[in-house]
Amino acid sequence: MSLTELDKAIIYSIYKKGNKSKKAHFPVEAICRWFKKHLRGDVKRRVDKLVSKGYLYPKPHPSGYSYGLTDLGWKTAMKLEQELLKRRKKS
Repeated sequence: MSLTELDKAIIYSIYKKGNKSKKAHFPVEAICRWFKKHLRGDVKRRVDKLVSKGYLYPKPHPSGYSYGLTDLGWKTAMKLEQELLKRRKKS
């Protein structure tokens, strides 16, 4: 399964904002706020796709759902962080 750049950004953002925790979860509105306004509709759609691909899990709340990283999503975020650190060291 290939991930788009937006998918990678969503996964990595949840990873960083949750302080690298597997248990952190955020409402989709909060996740959308981390991105520019013209991308927010795409982010909402991609969150649903990431749930179906197994990278995120939905957690029900009375006011809606919040989303967190599954084991697959967390491992992917760790790989993304390592790639980012390698790129920064080369620069």
